[in-house]
Amino acid sequence: MLAIRRLVTPVLAATLALAAAACSDTKPAAGAFTAVEVNPVLGDVPIGKADAPVTMIEYAALTCSHCRDFWKWELPKLKSTYLDTGKVKLIYRDFPIDGQGMGLLFASVARCGGEEKYVDMVDEFFTRQFDLLTAAQSGSALPVLNEIGAKFGLSQDQILTCIDHRPDLKQSILDAQKAASDKGVRSTPTIYINDEVVSNPTWENVVASIEKALGNPVPAAATEAPAAPAAPAAAPGAVPPATPPQ
Repeated sequence: MLAIRRLVTPVLAATLALAAAACSDTKPAAGAFTAVEVNPVLGDVPIGKADAPVTMIEYAALTCSHCRDFWKWELPKLKSTYLDTGKVKLIYRDFPIDGQGMGLLFASVARCGGEEKYVDMVDEFFTRQFDLLTAAQSGSALPVLNEIGAKFGLSQDQILTCIDHRPDLKQSILDAQKAASDKGVRSTPTIYINDEVVSNPTWENVVASIEKALGNPVPAAATEAPAAPAAPAAAPGAVPPATPPQ
């Protein structure tokens, strides 16, 4: 249960099978954990109308602060202007920047609630990103994950099942990441509009790319001025530093 040990202190890792059942004096070995039934989402979950003329794909990581900022600040504008009006559909794809570290683990839990809860769980992970990364640095992220899971009806056993006992879930995320890497994705967030990359994904440039794809004039405000650098891919297993919410 390697992924779980990155989450919790050694003492708690040895007693995860108890699901924090403090009323019991018996502490079974960590290997005693039994997987439970879950129904995670394994593929894309488009946001917006299926027949929208423009497809926007965002490759992002739940540990990436720039991805968090785009999701929390720009997505509401994107939704009201383009998604709700049927002009664009958005596909969010996981691209864990830390290989098989926290990014993969968080993505697995976000997908654990199934298709109907997925987008809201991604939103919650970005909202709680600072709390999660701060807790992970001290080996105590599991209680925060439990809080997120409980909000969406997931038990701790279901969370642990998705983390370490659904190899198909983990592999689906890694396969999608490899496909993105083969396509040229190297950092997060990386955004494609109708399969054309937005080289500098500021809000203005995303809008310009969308309007171009719709056959409209490019807004004058669009610029190629440098933006804050995107998060580069990190070494597998590394935990990105926690960044306080802006």
